[in-house]
Amino acid sequence: MCGLLCRNWLRMAEGTGKMIKIAIADDQMLLREMLSAVLSAEGWAEVAGMAGNGEEILDVCREKKPDIVLLDIKMPVRDGVSALEAIKKEMPQIKVIMLTTFGDERNVLDSYKKGADGYILKDIRPSLLMMAVKCVSEGMFVMQDEIAALLRGRIRPTYSKRAGELDVLEELHDEYGLDATDRKIIRLLADGKSNREIGEALNYSEGSIKNRITRILAATGLKDRTQIVVFALQNNII
Repeated sequence: MCGLLCRNWLRMAEGTGKMIKIAIADDQMLLREMLSAVLSAEGWAEVAGMAGNGEEILDVCREKKPDIVLLDIKMPVRDGVSALEAIKKEMPQIKVIMLTTFGDERNVLDSYKKGADGYILKDIRPSLLMMAVKCVSEGMFVMQDEIAALLRGRIRPTYSKRAGELDVLEELHDEYGLDATDRKIIRLLADGKSNREIGEALNYSEGSIKNRITRILAATGLKDRTQIVVFALQNNII
């Protein structure tokens, strides 16, 4: 995530008594209650408010003025990307960590452009959640390995006509809605690999691979792993 630098900061920060005010936005009541319980158990964390959609979290931010918002991307009324944009415009001092699943590539890219301060997957371990919150509170940008790999796969640097100026262009999905990582997963499926083995080969969690395969099935309209492999062979995807 934020690596050695963040871990060093955590060691230095122990015992300082610094309190971090956190607001949580997620449309799943169980998840936000669980996040609140985990964070409230820490002596340095205060859960200042919770919301079930992007409109409600704006009201919470205006009233409670949290240091950090844990913001779900997919919510009713107003989604997380729109809420992020509004928070950063109206209250730029508030740090925002996006809560996401691995299938949210487009929304991750959109929120990156709109100033998100970090990304964590919803299956994050509690210890890493604590590390992410503390690091972001100190001005660091945090991102789990799976999200970093996603961004690396979706963007590529090119130089513009003005010497030395770097532009970032998104790598397009193919005609079937599959990106380079999807095709790697399909090749490993064709080799008979399990989700765990694919995750180990590509440096993703088993859960992330499961989410990826679900997205591949949705994008192609197929029903199972065998159909994915047959489809890929018939269409020269692998």
